[in-house]
Amino acid sequence: MADFTTTARPYARAVYQQAMETSSVEDWGGALELMAAVAIDAAMADVLDNPQLGREQKGELLLSVIGDKLNAQQANLIKLMAENGRLRALPEVRDQFEVYRLEAEGKIDAEVVSAFPLSDEQQQAIVATLKTKLGREITLTTSTDESLIGGVVIKAGDTIIDGSMKSQLESLALTLSR
Repeated sequence: MADFTTTARPYARAVYQQAMETSSVEDWGGALELMAAVAIDAAMADVLDNPQLGREQKGELLLSVIGDKLNAQQANLIKLMAENGRLRALPEVRDQFEVYRLEAEGKIDAEVVSAFPLSDEQQQAIVATLKTKLGREITLTTSTDESLIGGVVIKAGDTIIDGSMKSQLESLALTLSR
């Protein structure tokens, strides 16, 4: 699937601002979750990618599936995104909305990919360091990728810390090839 981060950001920002003004952050979060789930469904994804259907038709089809579970503003989001040919960005809008919500709450999700499983002590040390560096509460998820050889790659919002051996070896190879 294409990366819709840039496309989704203005929609997510506008939706989050609207949700804050109307004290409906929770309601919007659930609606975006539903919209994203339907948009990534294989059958719906095929429909959204079908060039024979017009943009408005795609929006109407999506609304016919979930419109009764949305309020007027949420339905208008689907109509607007359909008019602009952006319905495939709904999952990213949901993700970006969640980033704004966590940011407002002083929280951030961080992902750590390591060459080997991390111990509880290592995870706690990473959380403490990130909390100090970012000034927010950290929710940590971990995974392993043996191709890193050693070290870790940490992603927290727009911050990426690549301390993997793979990255260091690639950098060394690039320096030596000059």
